[in-house]
Amino acid sequence: MAQKLSWVYTEWMMGDHAWEMQLVLPHDTTLLSTVLSLDKTCITALTGNHVTHPLLLSLANIHMNMQLKSFSNAFILTALLPVPQFIHKKKQMKGVLQDWLIHQCLDIVLEPLKLATQEGIMLSDPTGCSCYCFTPLVSYIADTPEAMMLTYIGGKMSPVTMAMFKQFGDAF
Repeated sequence: MAQKLSWVYTEWMMGDHAWEMQLVLPHDTTLLSTVLSLDKTCITALTGNHVTHPLLLSLANIHMNMQLKSFSNAFILTALLPVPQFIHKKKQMKGVLQDWLIHQCLDIVLEPLKLATQEGIMLSDPTGCSCYCFTPLVSYIADTPEAMMLTYIGGKMSPVTMAMFKQFGDAF
């Protein structure tokens, strides 16, 4: 019986997809794959319950071990997205409005990135030379609540599968 080979890809640049995307781009252009991160954070320690969603941006070709080190400055703060308190009778409607607002904010904040993905943008490299780049979003780092918010999933459903809570089963 032949064994089935399986590959575990932990980094964007390990697979063939990045190289295939680069081949499709015009000659003398560069693929700058981007990673976004979103996590609700308390921004005040002593004076109230003020929270925000900091939107962080990084490049996918930076090794994940390096990205996660705080001293590497691999992520740049792109925006502080609001976490409003809506007044509505139905709790579900409050959640829908909060998710909708985050999507609207992301649409506005990420417009330059979307434009650079579609049409490209001239950027300078570390040596000062100009290079025409394309910036597709290839990864999104989010905890379960943020993943559910981004996918408009509510209740007891999985943000990455079609499974509902009755299908989750017991992990043990």
